[in-house]
Amino acid sequence: MEPTLNTPPDRSSLYSSQIRTELSSGNWEALFQITRTWLESEADQPVATFIQNIACLFVNPPAIIRNKRYLESVPNKDWKIVLAWFKEIYTEQDQHNPYFQAINFILQPPSKKVQAIETALNEHPDHPELLFLQSISLRDKNKSIEKLKLAVENKPAFPAALYLLGIFSLELNQVDAAQDYLTRAISLAPDFLEAHYQLGSLYSLYKPDLQDQVKVHFEKVIELDPDGGAGRDARKVLDHSSQPQYGQRIGRSPVARRGGMSTLTILGIALLTVWLFSGPIANVFHITNPTVGIVAGLFVFIGLYSAWGRRR
Repeated sequence: MEPTLNTPPDRSSLYSSQIRTELSSGNWEALFQITRTWLESEADQPVATFIQNIACLFVNPPAIIRNKRYLESVPNKDWKIVLAWFKEIYTEQDQHNPYFQAINFILQPPSKKVQAIETALNEHPDHPELLFLQSISLRDKNKSIEKLKLAVENKPAFPAALYLLGIFSLELNQVDAAQDYLTRAISLAPDFLEAHYQLGSLYSLYKPDLQDQVKVHFEKVIELDPDGGAGRDARKVLDHSSQPQYGQRIGRSPVARRGGMSTLTILGIALLTVWLFSGPIANVFHITNPTVGIVAGLFVFIGLYSAWGRRR
């Protein structure tokens, strides 16, 4: 009798099948767990890393911080792998599924992005993930806020959307609304570093009667980011009563911000808006594949949407 060869199943096919199943229903938590398991057995696997970052955006904002460096420098060869993988699993039936449409929007070249998101929202006008993606590609903050409010209305446990609502509200001088949105984001995601930083900055800059809250949130920032730019700046605020350097400021204040959480986050926000990638910004940042830059911007949004605008 011939010996039986126990050939292990193809890992990529197995995980891709699981991802496809969970993506069909928008189970971002399951997608995060599947890709984490995949990455434990195959570190830096392009598809797993890409899908995990999307899942992080919708369920676990703190994980965006851990993965943003990868997203800001996705190698072209990895990007091609992701594109080929999605083309293989994306069927005609999936073209009407909002979660597949969200991935399709991210992967589209700049010239096709507007059409992709508008087509998706025509079919699913109240879909929170699609509304969120649309909101961060709009130039009009009032329209972005409208989209984000609708997203939160349909998905209350959406910390990333609440965070952006806080940032955009503050840009429009709506301090109390910004405070409420940032507080709600933290209640859903207690380790959301950027939300703690921006809320601590808001209290420091605009709420003199609530300075005890500055300490609460900046101590949390130091705990979460002890050696990073946010943590170092928070320590300066607490130790020397200085103004936060990276805190969101309302309106067009003459007190310009000096940057963001880090140089990398400034780069991320500079890459955020679709239209910029047909212009000089792509050359300034030496981005040969503009779609990669847009994906990076989507996940490194972290409150710096307006920072780039003020620096123009």
